[in-house]
Amino acid sequence: MSKKIAEIISLVLNPLVILIPVPFFLIFEKTDDLIRSLLWTGISMFFIFLYFLLVLIGIKFKIFSDLDISKREQRPEAFALGLLVIISFLICSFLLHAPGILQIGTFALILGVIVITIANTFTKVSWHLAVLSAFLTGIVLIEGWEFLPGFILLPLLAWARIKTKNHTLLQTIFGSAIGILTTIVIYVIVKYTVR
Repeated sequence: MSKKIAEIISLVLNPLVILIPVPFFLIFEKTDDLIRSLLWTGISMFFIFLYFLLVLIGIKFKIFSDLDISKREQRPEAFALGLLVIISFLICSFLLHAPGILQIGTFALILGVIVITIANTFTKVSWHLAVLSAFLTGIVLIEGWEFLPGFILLPLLAWARIKTKNHTLLQTIFGSAIGILTTIVIYVIVKYTVR
């Protein structure tokens, strides 16, 4: 029963699910433009679905073993595929004149993928924890300390990833640390250099 609960938690807090509200949050926070926020959320959902579809095709052709890309040696291909999709989204955002905050968020995602790709050469870092911790850190930095209780989701997700035998405790800690640190670095750079 506890493994089933862990699988549900892993599914609900999957990076692709967590990334869905990010464009809305970023754009609406900056512009208060509901229509534009919804439009870019829809566009980003298309690219998220595209990545998901490409991973499914990769599973069909035995490039990937499963949706979690559980095998460490398969992760460079998954990260390269992810970077390709993210860069395509970034190009789309420039061509369609997306709000700058969305482009900054996309650059942050690219930086996160690069850092995790490098870290993956040493250990299998939890992408689930990296994305969730980055999202939560961003909310706290932008909205305030009252959102700090959201970080209770990190140990819950870490437990789930360990319970499903996808990661070790150290791998979940590395993922969380990468997400938090990458978000703080991007936030500081943007806050003090971009006007």
